[in-house]
Amino acid sequence: MTQSISAPPARSARTTIIAALGLIAAILYMLPVTDNVPWLSVLLKPIPVLCMALWLAVQPKKGRYQLLVIAGLILGAAGDVLLEMEGLFIVGLLSFLLGHVAYILAFLQDSRKLFAGKALIAYAYGAIMFAVLLTAGELGAMTIPVAAYVLAICTMLWRGLSRLGVPGIKPRSAQAGAIGSVLFTISDTVLAFTMFVAPVPLSSWIIMLTYWSGQLGVALSAKEQ
Repeated sequence: MTQSISAPPARSARTTIIAALGLIAAILYMLPVTDNVPWLSVLLKPIPVLCMALWLAVQPKKGRYQLLVIAGLILGAAGDVLLEMEGLFIVGLLSFLLGHVAYILAFLQDSRKLFAGKALIAYAYGAIMFAVLLTAGELGAMTIPVAAYVLAICTMLWRGLSRLGVPGIKPRSAQAGAIGSVLFTISDTVLAFTMFVAPVPLSSWIIMLTYWSGQLGVALSAKEQ
């Protein structure tokens, strides 16, 4: 009886500590001072997403969905580091692509219906965005890697949206996963446009805030399972 009463406060305190660590790292990363200290950027950038992975890992209930999301978060954190390092952009892109594959597999755990309308929305958006990058941007040797990445994130978006309203899936889990998928897609869209087409005002803020919020949405979808 004593253990069952004390466990929730202990879990709450642990969640607070993990959340505070992630939030502090995110704030420090966004401060201008990190622009002049490359090693500090590399150190801080993955911490918020790693905190999300840690938060899920210490939850008492972990099924295949949760484990796949944890894997996706870790791959995203690895991509955060790799993208900050010179000459490793392709490797970082691959790490994020594999993270999207992990999320796709997670979303497929409880919703495998086609939902053609949602597929059409996701892939039409990806096709338009890729066409813009191809015609107005300068992809060059990055054309095939970017095309593969666009395909992966559009599939992730499709499957994230495809959990909405499905019987047996908790509404909060479906909503969190869908919102996370949309925000992650927005983050990558702004990043790609900034890199290959033209600068976007406040792009660094938009990219990181939508990215972290997107990852948090996917993590919350696993918590609500």
